[in-house]
Amino acid sequence: MPTLRLTDAALKRLKPPDAGRIEYWDSHTRGFGLRVSVSGVKNWVLITRVLQGGEWKQKRVTLGAYPALSLSDAREKAAEAKAKAKAGEDPSDRVKTERQALVDNSRNTFLLVRTEFLEKYRGRGNKRPAPSTLAEMTRVLGSRDFQDWNERPFASITRRDILDALDLIVARGAETLANRALAYLKLLFAWAVQREIIDADPCSTIKKPGAEVSRDRVLTASELRLIWKATEASDSQFGQIIRLLMLTGCRLREVSALPWSEIDTKKSIWNLPGKRTKNGRDHVVPLTQPMLEILDARKGAQKALVSNGQPMPKLVFTTTGITPFSGFSRGKSLLDTRIKRLLAAESADDGEAAEVPPWRPHDLRRSVATHMAEELRIPPHVIEACLNHVSGTKAGVAGVYNRALHLDERREALQRWSDHVLELTGANAEDVAQAAMD
Repeated sequence: MPTLRLTDAALKRLKPPDAGRIEYWDSHTRGFGLRVSVSGVKNWVLITRVLQGGEWKQKRVTLGAYPALSLSDAREKAAEAKAKAKAGEDPSDRVKTERQALVDNSRNTFLLVRTEFLEKYRGRGNKRPAPSTLAEMTRVLGSRDFQDWNERPFASITRRDILDALDLIVARGAETLANRALAYLKLLFAWAVQREIIDADPCSTIKKPGAEVSRDRVLTASELRLIWKATEASDSQFGQIIRLLMLTGCRLREVSALPWSEIDTKKSIWNLPGKRTKNGRDHVVPLTQPMLEILDARKGAQKALVSNGQPMPKLVFTTTGITPFSGFSRGKSLLDTRIKRLLAAESADDGEAAEVPPWRPHDLRRSVATHMAEELRIPPHVIEACLNHVSGTKAGVAGVYNRALHLDERREALQRWSDHVLELTGANAEDVAQAAMD
């Protein structure tokens, strides 16, 4: 058992024995050494006295492998082990715990923890996120921006890793997405801390990396007219979805994933269950004639496509017959192109390129509420009932007692709004039906 001063230079000169193993003991730290096997495997070892069964006994403790554990780190670990042994603790227990932690971390990959999070996460009021929110969380956290993390131990994801990923998203111009990604990552890592998967949240103090576009956009009457007219020549379902959004004031996912089972044609109502709404509350939408025309046209179009004994789709809007409509980016791009052509045709400046006014489908919901209030003078509580809002007149204590459906008022309000939209655009029910069939 040779003894020498263990240094980085000396370690590089050590050779494996011809057979068995050999231990080199450090002349600087008592009981600390390096065990080298014939295969070349090297492990740091420490011989110290531990308290067992009421007696002090000599015990050999393996600290870790070299060079994964450097000389300086091994010395520090040996000092910690000696201190624990002196205090009556068995330092090998800590080594076993650390090894088990490494095993657990290797099993808890980012992919596995993310999957468990999406299956079990509960937010405000201990409720699961709305289906649309959960779908967006799944899409963002599972995107290519984080796919390189999938097989990494979750505990190995650092603040620097997160900042680098967010910087790349911002660099390609998707600043709002970067902010959304950070929000979902914060939920994920905070959940992992609460579940004791990790000890600390690496993104808890990271600030939003991008600028947010204001969400107070209200489309003008002329913009609503342009959007409506641009859907007249729609060759996809996106234009029909946009028209229903404009007529109902509902959210995009509520309309695009609409199943036929929610439509009651006899009562002319749409029964939207709480599991598909953002606030988790059931919602009833009275269907006006223009809305029914669009739905009837969709039914007719689907019947015309059904052949060879295939069943009718269960969804109003679907390209596969099974999954909800999903071509939002392409549909929006085509619709903006049509709007641009309409603007160019109406422009007084020949040859001057017209600009598409920036807008998003969700702006239609805000615009419906604003125009209902400002132009049609519909009472706020009726507008909130039409949009399934829980705020203002129905928030707090008032919401507990104000359980009236206001169904008659809602039907009258949506009918007035439908008439206003058709008057504004110069359309009629036959035009609506024809556009839906194109």
